[in-house]
Amino acid sequence: MKLKLIIIILFIPFLIFAQPVNPSAPPEYYPSKAVLIEWDFYNETWQLYSELIQEIKTEAEVILVVNNQAEENTFINYLNDADIGLDNISFVHIPSGRMWIRDHGPLAIQTDSGVAYVDFDDFANSGVSAALPTNLANAWGLDSYQLNHIILDGGNFMVDNYGNMFATDRLYSNNPDFTQEYIDNLLEEYMGIQNIYTFSQMGASDVWGHIDMQMKLLDDTTVVISSIQNGWPNHQVLEDNYQAFSELTSPFGTPYRIRRIPKAENWKSYTNALFLNNKVIIPIYDHANDDIAIGIYEELLPNHQIVGINANSIVGWDGVIHCITMQLFDDEQVTAIKNLSLKDKIFEVFPNPLTSGHILNILIADEYEESGVIRLFDINGKEVLQKNYFNTNNYNIDIDFKTGIYFIEIESKGLKNVRKVVIN
Repeated sequence: MKLKLIIIILFIPFLIFAQPVNPSAPPEYYPSKAVLIEWDFYNETWQLYSELIQEIKTEAEVILVVNNQAEENTFINYLNDADIGLDNISFVHIPSGRMWIRDHGPLAIQTDSGVAYVDFDDFANSGVSAALPTNLANAWGLDSYQLNHIILDGGNFMVDNYGNMFATDRLYSNNPDFTQEYIDNLLEEYMGIQNIYTFSQMGASDVWGHIDMQMKLLDDTTVVISSIQNGWPNHQVLEDNYQAFSELTSPFGTPYRIRRIPKAENWKSYTNALFLNNKVIIPIYDHANDDIAIGIYEELLPNHQIVGINANSIVGWDGVIHCITMQLFDDEQVTAIKNLSLKDKIFEVFPNPLTSGHILNILIADEYEESGVIRLFDINGKEVLQKNYFNTNNYNIDIDFKTGIYFIEIESKGLKNVRKVVIN
């Protein structure tokens, strides 16, 4: 039985690392099933996060990324204190530590074999959070295409239903070792991108240079673009980008419908918003332009509820609502997160893939922490390591094996779970 299981799993890596077949990247106005959030437990931002979670859970599942059970318990205490019920809220235990999940989170694609993730590097070099797409894919049984030699922040990625992508010129300047042609071809091969339109980033104060602080597609023919008063920094950049967008034609050969939204205090953006089915959650700032922004969204999206959440607590860090959320667009992803709570789930492993000579961290479910046996098999089914554990839910193994594909098995209380591990 053990050998049979190993043989079945053996075929998975070839699917994961092959080029996807007929990939396409869904736009943000595609129906969402869930939203990922990775909070940093910073008390000054909790009011924003609590309102955001409450608004999201009426439309979709909220999936909260935490490091371990202790963080989950802490998060639950915050939710209880805010009178936020746990319905439509799930937790996933994945190494994490950076709230800006839009940039390092999973960019989803649809392929002939189902939903998959594309895993790029991000400009912030998010440390342990940078592996989130691949770790989530491993935990949820989805394919992950690792393109982390390329920097592509999720905040600088805006697409429509027809393979058109919009970004600032940081798409290329963040990757000086690669030609524009190489990057364009890579995005076509792995995400189905047919055309890429780039716009100037704002000035030196724009650390990240993301498109989502300048503009937002509301559908395949409608876009809102920020504006600021003449004489202020970045005024001319936004005017030039508006002019450039005005010269484009929509996928239907018609001019785009474009509305300008004035920034609050000439720097706080309203385009950094979360599209969530029939609801759009936009940042507001206790500013007179809040009502103007809400009114423009309501005019352009008459069948949507427009909700404003005060984002002054984080806007000084150059990001707001869009930056701290990531939509999931398919039932496969939500089903996968639900399956994580099954009683017979024994463990997860991180990081995966990992480099030989490094530590493999095994997170063992509390129900199985009393005792168990850990076994590691190579790709031929040969057992290369066996360890017993007692009274722990966090076990570390020093991995010093040749590169390749391995399978780690834990047996506890009469149950066995197997996970694939890739050693580079």
